[in-house]
Amino acid sequence: MKTINAPTFRNSILLGIAQILQWGGSFFLLAVLTKPIIEDTGWSHELVYGSLSLALLISGMLAPTIGKRIGEKETNNTLLYSGLVMALGLVLIAIARHILLFIFGWSVIGVGMAMGLYDALFPTLGKRYGSGAGKVITHITLISGFCTTIIWPAITLLLQYFSWRTTCLIYAAALVVFIYPLYRLAFRSSLKEEAKAAGSTAKMEIPSEPVHPGIYYLVMTSFTLGAVLMTGMSVHLIDILVNNNISLPLAVSLGALLGPSQVGARLMDMLLPGRSPLTTAVFSAAGVLLGFILLLCSQQVAFLGVIFYGLGNGIRTILRGTLPLHVFGPQVYANVMGRLARPQLIAQALTPFAGGFMIRKFGTDVFLEVLCGLAVVNVLLTISIRYFENIYIWKQARSLKA
Repeated sequence: MKTINAPTFRNSILLGIAQILQWGGSFFLLAVLTKPIIEDTGWSHELVYGSLSLALLISGMLAPTIGKRIGEKETNNTLLYSGLVMALGLVLIAIARHILLFIFGWSVIGVGMAMGLYDALFPTLGKRYGSGAGKVITHITLISGFCTTIIWPAITLLLQYFSWRTTCLIYAAALVVFIYPLYRLAFRSSLKEEAKAAGSTAKMEIPSEPVHPGIYYLVMTSFTLGAVLMTGMSVHLIDILVNNNISLPLAVSLGALLGPSQVGARLMDMLLPGRSPLTTAVFSAAGVLLGFILLLCSQQVAFLGVIFYGLGNGIRTILRGTLPLHVFGPQVYANVMGRLARPQLIAQALTPFAGGFMIRKFGTDVFLEVLCGLAVVNVLLTISIRYFENIYIWKQARSLKA
């Protein structure tokens, strides 16, 4: 497949900034806005957060279609206009006086998430830069790892001077002003060069049985379990720490180690290249498992549990882009990424409800033990992926020699 030359680090910075703005205006928005929204409207916590779950569901349902479109179309405007769609959703949220309009606004944001977050960006990079996209993905995830570090304080500052509705309108304006130019600058190339690169991937379709179908379903299951583990920990980390006889202020402080740990893992992956994503996947899953085990132990090692989980999960974000590219190749990468995204996003949408129910019914310890069990399964899955992929490569080498 003919590809365009890999982007400069400057372009990776532009894409990273765009991702910070879009993740901050969607997935991470309610972490800061939920309290003022509930105080102003009287809507229940379940309805407000349920709107985000609906957005994730919609994003998951659209992901295969958008991935297929990215893989087949000669020109790809999905990313360019994703900011406008998200901004429209934020405007609807800001003007909502009834919960139904609020929910509809989040539905629109869900469409924007499908168009503009990692599950659309990574296939676009794979299509344009081929096997060289892995390095770019590492750079972007490193930069976007600072999303909550930048966006949460910024939104908090806006809330000191404006209502939550005005804050949403200001954020919508920022998306309109910045997202389109950032993507346009990052992907700037001559139309002739882009047409040549896209022409070789046009009309490409995933077969009814994916390439390496056994490995495909192993990767899909592993990624889905990873999404469940990530969401369960993100939503209930403070509950887990408090249940371990850690005070709430200290639990919040320990939770703050998560972001730097994830960014640190991505930085190490960038500075220590050369490992196969198959091997890195095993280390990532093992790090998450070790983190859960340490959190089950005494409170004295809880901080290590947060750090090891953060290291494993930080690498997982990179693997979402690099592992399918390594296993399935750039030719079908966009379509495969769309198909892989659907179960992950649906799992992310359902996990907070399932986790909350389990904690209320059986307690936090049982919930954490279930996460540990799922993490063990995920380690075995990553080992299996590595094993079967190596067997496939060995068989290919034998057939070529024959």
